[in-house]
Amino acid sequence: MLVIDDNWDTLRLLERYLVGSRYRFTGIGDPREALAVARQTSPSAIVLDIMLPEVDGWDLLGRLREHPQTREIPVIVCTILPQAQLAAMLGAAEFIAKPVRREALLTALDRLVGGAGYTSVTDDRAGPTRV
Repeated sequence: MLVIDDNWDTLRLLERYLVGSRYRFTGIGDPREALAVARQTSPSAIVLDIMLPEVDGWDLLGRLREHPQTREIPVIVCTILPQAQLAAMLGAAEFIAKPVRREALLTALDRLVGGAGYTSVTDDRAGPTRV
């Protein structure tokens, strides 16, 4: 799993959340490297912050959706912004509101990587919303 977030505390927290799970953590703090890292590592999922320096997270989501090597990788938008519906419209498979809880992250990953059979956007406070 690839996490793209400029906040190193968030990266460390999500890495800790994955300890003991079936997901291998790769984290990057520079969003300008995101597309190249995603192409090189072919992660099972991408967790993407929206409020990033120098690169707009929504723009990065669009680039991930457009590139042939990354378009099929499910993206979980993870932000403090209440933008679950926008995330869905722009191609995100899930939405998790910050602050992130371990259970919400693992549930979203299991749903996406575990082959639940449908794509959903989850606002951690409101439950799943089908896309």
